[in-house]
Amino acid sequence: MLHEQTNEKFHNTKNNFSLNNYCHRNTYFQRVNEMKTHDIEIEMQKINWKEFEKSVADIFHQNEFILKKNFRFKTKRRSEIDLIASRYGIIFCIDCKQWGKGRYKISGLKKAVKDQENRVKELGKFLKTNPIARSMLKLNLNSQKFYPLIVTLCEEEIVKEHNTYIIPVWKLNSFLLEVENFL
Repeated sequence: MLHEQTNEKFHNTKNNFSLNNYCHRNTYFQRVNEMKTHDIEIEMQKINWKEFEKSVADIFHQNEFILKKNFRFKTKRRSEIDLIASRYGIIFCIDCKQWGKGRYKISGLKKAVKDQENRVKELGKFLKTNPIARSMLKLNLNSQKFYPLIVTLCEEEIVKEHNTYIIPVWKLNSFLLEVENFL
């Protein structure tokens, strides 16, 4: 039921989306303002993965999140989280996937979800034992909760897998504006 409500909520925002809502300072996005979803996905395919991650970071910044990009840490093994975004007791650990449409995408996304959830779990362990990292990220582990999130280029067939939301970049702003309804 929650999955159906979540899908319906995301699909209802599709036609009301405007890139200008969250990227008015970014001239690249001014060019693609008011495009159809398909056109936005095509334009976003033209940028490289670093620009894609920067675009995702810009959306979080426009929504007043505190950001840390490419956070590397080591527990049992080395790990990296593309973006850590925190605001009002919510900490998103974001993995940016600029994948195009493909035949084996669902299985790839499920693996990415599993990997991201494992990284977030390891990050929690790391931060419990590392006050310097907590301070650097401006985190209070007692009052904040971690949420794994995957931001994709295209809309996917799955919206939530386990504890991880899978959000297309063109719906990210709407998701953040209504985040309390999803968590």
